[in-house]
Amino acid sequence: MSVPAAELLAPRLEQRIIPGLDRVTVALDRLGHPERAFASVLVVGTNGKGATSALLESILSAHGVRTGLYTSPHLVHIEERIRVDGRCIAPDDLAALVDALGRFPELSYFETLTVAALQHFAASGVQVAVLEAGLGGRWDAVNAVEPVLSLLTNVGTDHQAWLGPTRGHVAAEKAAALRGREAIVGVWDGEVEPVIRAHAEAPLSLASAWAEVTIAVRGPGSGLRNAEPSPGPSTSGLTGSVTEQPHEAPLASSGPREEGWAGPRTPDPGPHVDFDATGVHGRAILPLLGAHQLANLQLALAGAAALSRHGAMPALDGRAVARGIEAVRWPGRLQWVEHEGRRLLLDGAHNREATAALCAALDTMGLEGRVDLLFSCLQDKPLAAMAALLAPRVCTVTVVRLDSPRALPTHELAAAFPGAAEVPDVATALAMLSRERPTLATGSLYLVGAILGVTGGIDG
Repeated sequence: MSVPAAELLAPRLEQRIIPGLDRVTVALDRLGHPERAFASVLVVGTNGKGATSALLESILSAHGVRTGLYTSPHLVHIEERIRVDGRCIAPDDLAALVDALGRFPELSYFETLTVAALQHFAASGVQVAVLEAGLGGRWDAVNAVEPVLSLLTNVGTDHQAWLGPTRGHVAAEKAAALRGREAIVGVWDGEVEPVIRAHAEAPLSLASAWAEVTIAVRGPGSGLRNAEPSPGPSTSGLTGSVTEQPHEAPLASSGPREEGWAGPRTPDPGPHVDFDATGVHGRAILPLLGAHQLANLQLALAGAAALSRHGAMPALDGRAVARGIEAVRWPGRLQWVEHEGRRLLLDGAHNREATAALCAALDTMGLEGRVDLLFSCLQDKPLAAMAALLAPRVCTVTVVRLDSPRALPTHELAAAFPGAAEVPDVATALAMLSRERPTLATGSLYLVGAILGVTGGIDG
């Protein structure tokens, strides 16, 4: 058996971030430019990149397109990051690719995986690859690819140590990756619009110029309460409006609101949505919960419409779009799992904006003040801001250190949640959780992944 890819990658240090694209472009050139064998879509933004990428890939696949999907980070297995037609790369195949890339020792962890993904996509006959930026955009390894299309989900305040102290700085770094025949923006506001206009290298439009998504059903258990539909199509270019924060009225699994209720016993299938993408209509069940997923779906639909217009995929078909929406899976985001009689709500919120979306979801689900919290985060995250949002909504708090060199120690986590219990690892934490109330586990996708590794809920 070959040496596992994770072991081969370990010396490259996952946390190492080195600006510049030269290392990747040199490697791709020496490898014969595998990235030119297929069309690519770059997806950048602060939150929602992964869900948007997964939705777009699923819609493409439903139209018969052979797809590649490259995302980060993984939850349980590193192979999750590289998929062809929804299937993860085989461990031995990834290990072989990473081993062969030993001839390029200057590549970072993420750069190595990016080059490996591009090689795998080319060898697998992929027609369209959806590539999620790992951090920023300007110097992100995926930006070494010449895309047909680029998508920007939103601009928040994550990774400021690398991207700059303000949303304007963050926007500039992300907008620099907006290249290709089209660049479609999901949401923005007056603070970042001029920056995006100044730095984007492709014609800009809003998602609302391409697609519309509205709620079709507000039934019991859907968790919908005063949810606003996404804006309709606009022909006015960038002057069209998109909800600035798509997090204010979450769509989430709510279930019955009884005393002692501990979360749904079966997964809520999600809300029914009506969609219109450049005149192609349909209705589907959106499996991803949360109001922010409406904006992600709208952007994914816009991306599919643009790819179709530019000949990178077949003409959109309403039934195929619906199949793609309903087939999407993106674990660890408002996901319920059960472990030894304990119910957990997992969400990978790891910055202020995502935590605000999560808290709004708790309120809509009737869970405010009725859940315990299991929390951890990395060193570069806004711990105080996340704690201020979460603490008033939970009954008890347990903090745990992540198995990462970037993890915050438990005493620092506990200082943000006075009275919190400190535990050394996830297994201990899971054994201590209450069976009387559900537990919300959040603060980091690394925490969610560790829990899914124990509970086996990765395909949930």
